[in-house]
Formats: sequence, C-alpha cells, structure tokens
Amino acid sequence: MWLPFAILAAIISGSRRIYDKHLTKSFGNFSMGFIVQAFSLLPTLVLFFFFPLPKDILHLPWQFWWPLLIIWLILYPVQTYFMYRSMREGELSSVTPILALVPAFNVITSFLLLHEVPSIAGIFGVAGIIFGTFLLLKKKGTHMKSKPELWMIITTVGIAIGSTLDKISISASTPVFYSFMNTLGASIMFIILMYVYKEKNEIKKIGNIFWPLMLLGVFQAISFTASMLAFANGPTSYVLAIRGGGYVIAALWGIFIMKESFSSRKRIAFACFILGVVLLAFA
Repeated sequence: MWLPFAILAAIISGSRRIYDKHLTKSFGNFSMGFIVQAFSLLPTLVLFFFFPLPKDILHLPWQFWWPLLIIWLILYPVQTYFMYRSMREGELSSVTPILALVPAFNVITSFLLLHEVPSIAGIFGVAGIIFGTFLLLKKKGTHMKSKPELWMIITTVGIAIGSTLDKISISASTPVFYSFMNTLGASIMFIILMYVYKEKNEIKKIGNIFWPLMLLGVFQAISFTASMLAFANGPTSYVLAIRGGGYVIAALWGIFIMKESFSSRKRIAFACFILGVVLLAFA
C-alpha cells in the first residue's frame, strides 16, 4: 500500500524543484522555508476530512513530541538553509541528484532507531546510489568538490535523520495529523528565523505571486502527506528511495529546460541513481 503514495510524492517533489530554484532568486533561505510550509497548512488541514486522526489528540504520548522537537529546533533550520543555498548557487542537475543519497544515510538511522534492516538487493541499491553520487561530485582534473554540492550532502543527512524521526512520531499518531503538526511547528520556527536573519521584509513579495504560492502549497501538502502515509506502511529507506527518483526528474528538467551541461559522467551517475532506486524500492 505504501508504493503508490511514495510514487505520488516522487512525482510532485521532482517536478516542483524547478520552481523552487526560481523562487530562491527572490527569497532568502528561511523565508523560502516559511512560504513552502505556511502555504501548505490549509491544504493539509483539508485532508483531515479524508484520513483518520488520533483518538485522543490532547493526550498524545512523549513519543509523538520528542522527534518533532528535534526536527523543528535543529533539523529544519539546518537542512533548509543548506538546501536552498545549494539550489540557488549550484546547477539543478548537479545538486538535486545528491538528494538520492537520503535512503543511503537513512539505512543507518533507521537501523539504529527503528531496527529496520535492508535486504541484499537493498544493500546493492545503496551502493549504486553512493557510487553515482561519487561520479557526480568528482570533478575532472581536481580533487575539490564545489560548495553547493557539499551543502546538499549536509541537507541529505538532515533529511535522512528527520525521516526516521517522522516514522517514530507517526507511529504514535496518524500520518495526516502528524503532517499538519510538523508543518505548523516548522512555519513558526521559520518566522522566528526570518526575524533573526533579517529576511522578514521579503514577505512583502508574496502578494505578487500569491496564487502560484497557493498552488505550490497544495502540491507540498499532498507530497508531504503522501510521504508520511508511505512511511506508516513501508520501510523508511525504501520509501525514500522511490521518492528520491523524483529528483532525477528535477535534474533532467535542469538539463533539458535550463540547458545545463550533461556530461558522460552525469549520464553514468544518473544510471547508477536509477538502478539504486529500483533495487531499494523492490528489494
């Protein structure tokens, strides 16, 4: 049952990255985080009418709250800053495929916290993704790696840890209610960070693109909630692997729409990504 939700999340996540990159030209890292989260609050609330809620919302256990506190206070600020800075300053086709590393890192965190163990095929899938990322990062004639790509690696570590924490919290509630609470807390955190980093004036720009942002919020709500529904029913790293396939869509978009370079090294890296995702998803 988890596979259709993971595929839906992959398609939406990958397809909207081109618009995210466009928005980074007008908004700072934390104001970007705010508008993505805040505009998805109402659509997520609407999903309450279609999916179950916890029986006793006012007395949820500590198991629900402690993962959220780590996500709100630590993971969201770190991964949001590095992800949007990476997308702003790097090539879409170079930085977005690195997000395919998330299931590789998540294998470790899910084993430690959830005791999820990948199959042999899953291990080969992780190896394929890591090798593809190595090819993507290694520059011809130099051993240096560009900062946008390194920033995206930091982002992947945060997402991998956060995904494991997502599943812990979901098990004490329901996917849709957790999605709403996650988004609500993140919106509040980003408001604070916008004031601290002097990005609050950028909110004035929202009026010019209000309806496109509303549409973005709807897609964000569907994508994030679909991911949480998949987490609730499938192995975390496998769900992330399928969702990671969507970032290949974004990378290809960068190549064909934005006319970014597509070297033989990138071709081999993409092949490794796709093979790794398939092995992880169907292991």
